[in-house]
Amino acid sequence: MNELLLEPLKYYEKTGAPTHKQNVTEHFEKLLKESNVNVEQNRATVKKYKAEMLTVEKLRAKRAQKIALRALMIVMIVLGGIALVASIFLFSEKVLYGWIAIAVGVVLLGVSIPLLVAKINPEIKKVTELVEKHEKKAAGIRIEAAKQTAALNALFQEEDTVRLIEKTLPTLDFEPCFTPETCALLVHHCDWAEENDLQTSVLDTLSGRFEGNPFLYRRTRTHRMGTHVYHGTKVISWTEHYIDKDGRSRTRTRTQTLHASVVKPKPEYSYKNVLFYGCQAAPNLSFSRDPQHVERLTEKTREKKVQKGKKRLEEKSEESVGKGGSFQNMANDEFEVLFGATNRNHEVEFRVLYTPLAQCNTVDLLTSKVGYGDDFHFTKRRRCNIIVSEHGQHWTIDSSPQNYYSFDVDEIRRKFIDFNVRYFKSVFFDFAPLFSVPAYLEEGSYGLGDVEYPSHCTTYHHEVMANAIGARTLAHSATRTETIFKTQFLSKGKNTDRVQVTAYSYATQERVDFVLVFGGDGRMHSVPVPWIEYIPLTRITQILVEPPRGDGEKASREELAKRAFVHGASAWLLQEK
Repeated sequence: MNELLLEPLKYYEKTGAPTHKQNVTEHFEKLLKESNVNVEQNRATVKKYKAEMLTVEKLRAKRAQKIALRALMIVMIVLGGIALVASIFLFSEKVLYGWIAIAVGVVLLGVSIPLLVAKINPEIKKVTELVEKHEKKAAGIRIEAAKQTAALNALFQEEDTVRLIEKTLPTLDFEPCFTPETCALLVHHCDWAEENDLQTSVLDTLSGRFEGNPFLYRRTRTHRMGTHVYHGTKVISWTEHYIDKDGRSRTRTRTQTLHASVVKPKPEYSYKNVLFYGCQAAPNLSFSRDPQHVERLTEKTREKKVQKGKKRLEEKSEESVGKGGSFQNMANDEFEVLFGATNRNHEVEFRVLYTPLAQCNTVDLLTSKVGYGDDFHFTKRRRCNIIVSEHGQHWTIDSSPQNYYSFDVDEIRRKFIDFNVRYFKSVFFDFAPLFSVPAYLEEGSYGLGDVEYPSHCTTYHHEVMANAIGARTLAHSATRTETIFKTQFLSKGKNTDRVQVTAYSYATQERVDFVLVFGGDGRMHSVPVPWIEYIPLTRITQILVEPPRGDGEKASREELAKRAFVHGASAWLLQEK
């Protein structure tokens, strides 16, 4: 057990966060030194690039002003032409008005045309040439800067992020990808069920062990058929008779814009990050709790909430006893109210799990602003613990070096440090509800024996690799929406899995419905409402998936170019079916 984590908030603030930032910074400086990048030379090059881009921005602003002035001149030319045409009709009404119109037209045309032709257009052309010249020069400088940082960018590895977390927190042990062994541990020893919903596709995973206990991060895309309201309009007009104030019969034209709408099916897609943690502690206990964001409350408001909640808990306890139930509220009212796991099914195991220290840690976590406060759903299903945090939904599992590639060494440094510091914080506070409970910190003991797994990779990782290959390769060519990839394992080769991929998506077709609407003229009118029909598409292909560090023959450069890589594993299109 890592005793430092017995007070997780204190550990993060005093030790974890500063230590991790130091580890990240030291790792960057090590890579920078190894790359032999001339930092000062790169800074000078970047400075030149920024100066050129500043010039470009100023020239673009100047060009925009000239273009606006050109538009004004064009308006003046149009108005001048209208004035000259209008003068013909005005002469028949009043000669003076005709001459005024001619004068206005001549002045407008006499000023705007020479300015436009002789000055404004040439200036726009000149400024445009300067913009292109400086853009080209800036692009060349940027290429030079990129060459200077290429050696550094080449040293970054996808696994840098998790290895740095392991250095800061050695009890966390990440694996390259979600392995069949970890999957088997979660299923057979931790009451985890590998979901295979046809509406949900796994985009990425991050898995490993904490104190020997298996965990899995899973990011998914889920499809559901929702609805969308489409709107249409139609302008109608009619002649209306009326009596004016002098009693004379008159006519006038009235107009009205009619509105109509239709509701049609439309696919919707959502994303979700979930942490699954398997642990033998309290193996029969199940409960759930939802975030209340109590960290946003003042101390006085929180006290009122606790007092009010205390009364409800006492009533619930009395009702449970009266009906022969097991619920009994604990002595720590603040913990009971703020944590809110009142649907627990095993009072004895709940009390074994949430000791006074665990209660104190949990309340501190919920009320503190050091991390993210009370922003997590926590569901315990016997030996499977599920955390869905709000901050985790904005966190990407992907730790590709592309997150901090740049031509500017100082920007690379800033991005690398910021990315890895935020990554550690997000992971730590997803685990924090578990770290707060000492029983979850105890080392797990699991055994599967000598098992031969039917595939090299899990179903989840097959889906990850299908998503990595992407819709452009695997989805129907008529696809106009996002795609849900589902996989079926076919056979296990020496170093690869043969997998069938079914891509579900939609084509689109523009349609128009006509809706009858009653108009102000006393008649019904057909109002056109354009809408989009989503037509289901399915395409089946086959891919080969190779796990990390396969011992097969090394692929050629041409073969590697056709592969998708995630967490060291690779996959490529095999054939259509």
